[in-house]
Amino acid sequence: MSRKMLPSILSIPILITLIFFTSVFLNGNHGFNVDKSKNGLWVSEITESQLNSVQTGDLIVAINSIPYSKILGQLVLQEKPSSTKTITVLRNDQHLTFPLTTVPYTLPSFLLIVWQHFLLIVLFLILAIIAITYATPSPRRRLFFLMICGFSSTIAATLVSHAGTMDPTLISMSFFCLAISNWFAFGAWIHFTWRFPAERDLLRNHPGAAAVFYLLPPAVAITGALIVAGTSVEFWPWLQRLRNLFLPPIILATFIKHTVDFIKLPPQPARNQIKLPLAAYWLSFGPYFFLYLLPSILFDRPIIHIRTIILAFLFLPIAYLVSLLRYRLFQVDRMISKSLTYIILITSFTGLYSLFLIVLKRWLWQDQILSEQFFFIFLIVVVALFNPLVYRLQKKIDRVMFGNQPISPLLFRKFSRQISTALDIPELTKAISHDMPKQFGIRCAAMLILDDREKHILSDQEILDPARWFNSELVNTLKKKKGYLRCNIIPSKPQLSRELEEISQAGYSMVLGLFGNKSLIGLLFIGPNTSGRLFTNEDTQFFATLANHTGIALENSLRYAALAKSKLQLEKLFEQLLQQKKMAAVGEMSTVLAHELKTPLAVINSSAHHLQKSSHPDEIIDEMTEFIINEIASINRILYRMVDHAENPSSDIQEIELQTTIPALINKWKFSADHHPEIQIECDIPSQITTLHADIDQLGQILLNLIRNSEEAMGEKGNITVSVREEEEMAVIRIADTGPGIPQNQINEIFKSFFSTKERGLGLGLPFCKKLIEAQHGTILVKNRRDTGAEVSIHLPFHSQS
Repeated sequence: MSRKMLPSILSIPILITLIFFTSVFLNGNHGFNVDKSKNGLWVSEITESQLNSVQTGDLIVAINSIPYSKILGQLVLQEKPSSTKTITVLRNDQHLTFPLTTVPYTLPSFLLIVWQHFLLIVLFLILAIIAITYATPSPRRRLFFLMICGFSSTIAATLVSHAGTMDPTLISMSFFCLAISNWFAFGAWIHFTWRFPAERDLLRNHPGAAAVFYLLPPAVAITGALIVAGTSVEFWPWLQRLRNLFLPPIILATFIKHTVDFIKLPPQPARNQIKLPLAAYWLSFGPYFFLYLLPSILFDRPIIHIRTIILAFLFLPIAYLVSLLRYRLFQVDRMISKSLTYIILITSFTGLYSLFLIVLKRWLWQDQILSEQFFFIFLIVVVALFNPLVYRLQKKIDRVMFGNQPISPLLFRKFSRQISTALDIPELTKAISHDMPKQFGIRCAAMLILDDREKHILSDQEILDPARWFNSELVNTLKKKKGYLRCNIIPSKPQLSRELEEISQAGYSMVLGLFGNKSLIGLLFIGPNTSGRLFTNEDTQFFATLANHTGIALENSLRYAALAKSKLQLEKLFEQLLQQKKMAAVGEMSTVLAHELKTPLAVINSSAHHLQKSSHPDEIIDEMTEFIINEIASINRILYRMVDHAENPSSDIQEIELQTTIPALINKWKFSADHHPEIQIECDIPSQITTLHADIDQLGQILLNLIRNSEEAMGEKGNITVSVREEEEMAVIRIADTGPGIPQNQINEIFKSFFSTKERGLGLGLPFCKKLIEAQHGTILVKNRRDTGAEVSIHLPFHSQS
């Protein structure tokens, strides 16, 4: 059946409806309604008693002198009616004939008669249109559409009886249309059930077998009527009686088939599509089977009206439609339990009120006021107790019928605290994949981290490899939706459907996004319930809330992991820096040591060479020897301080007579190889000056370093003046030269380590001098002289605190 044929098929019930509605309207109103039976038309309801003399319960056996046995076959028999319109009824074993009075319908009166049929037909056709428009293309969808169209035609054909139309031709046409559409509708129905659900399609390999469903019911009815009545006029009443003979076996067979389906289907979403139709069977066919069909077959008269049956039957196609469309998302268990809960409570309250009312009437007969007061009080009690009773009763029904155990709020809070306190990713992963399934009755759970900075693989499952999902349709959808996706097929999104199918095959039934502060940072995979039931709205809401908590915990874990990684990197970097600092310190110490040993070694070297050149007087030899011995001692002291006191230089405080010590140091320098003979060094020291308490070796190192710097700055010629003055209990030693001076933009940099203005300088001399002076609580200043050259001022307290 192609899609182009669907409008044509849909037009058939619409055309039948128009024909019968128009015919009934033109035929007029007789003031009563009837139902067909084997022996006649049973008067079921009187709508206008003044029109005709019939009564409820009368059996109309002839119309216009045509017996009922011929009326049903009028389209074939073409009996001629009498000229006068009459009806013959059977009442209390007597045949009574009355003239048939007819009045035209007004539009309001006609609508009052037909609105129920019209509404039911419209509802059925809407179901057919919804199914063919929104359901996934399949044989089941087409069969459902045909079945609904057949039932719509059946409802249209019953309008003739419902309106009490007494036209034999119209009654016969209604009979034929009702029989054919009924056979076709129920044939399509059993055909549909034998192929529904898709996992239990019993006709997949036997498509031709479906012809039995359409041919067997009319064959049984026609054959039975022929066997009983032959070709006599009684064939038509017997056909009327036997045309519904196939319905009980069909109803029973389809119910048994769905029951077996429910048992054999795995406890997955596919089983859920059977639950709702099974529940709808009782609502649809319970009244029909026990209150209409069996009484019609056994007693030739139903207990309830066909309109009630049709209204109840509407539950079944709605159940099938829901199963075709959204059965994976539909909460069948919750719908059944909630419906049962309301039915029980409404029935209980109605019975309780009736019981109390009977008791009050017996005690207080005709006390109308008290009855109204009691109703008001009873209504208040019902309002107060209804919601608590609904909750408790539904909870008990869920537990008894479906084994549903609601998630405990205490368990939820406990698990939320567990994941909230999980600081590292392995701990959080263990809580999700190991603890969560045990605590909440799900088969499995897993977490996937979408971290751009680092790849986290938390499982050996291929489906949980983050590389597969970074640019997936699933991730893009969750980024926009910020919620969850069930592992269902979405026809409008084939790529997303394929990804969800992969996740479903891996054993998961739901995917939730894990969001950090703003972005999607992970996915939470939830497996199916261990009991096989689908998750309810409450379950989904729980998992969504849990996903929010997990997202926050995951973001904290990623930050913690980043901090731990940064800490490790910083520790390594610190170790490297510490090692570099140590090496730098060793290098600086070696450089300073070489720098400091340079002057004593130069003095020793020049003295040794001076002694080696020729013979000298003893006093010269003694003086040179003393220079060598003193400088060797100075070298030893320097080495001791450099090794043991490099970081915090200590001072060996002695009394120093500056007027003799400084000239002796200068004289020693003049004998060194580094001194340039063309440079004049002069001393300007008062003869009377306070004794300085300081470290003589450190003072010698400082002065010789500064003199060397001045000579290197001046080149081959120049003058150096070393002067000492007393200023505010401080000894101020100034070394002034006639060199080029220091550039103004560098004068604040010269005491920084490794800063030097010389091509081969290391930049360690002045910083080391400053450190030695500060160790003796002194200061050192450098400035350029007004005329030319630079001046270094050393301020030392006369009485050092070291």
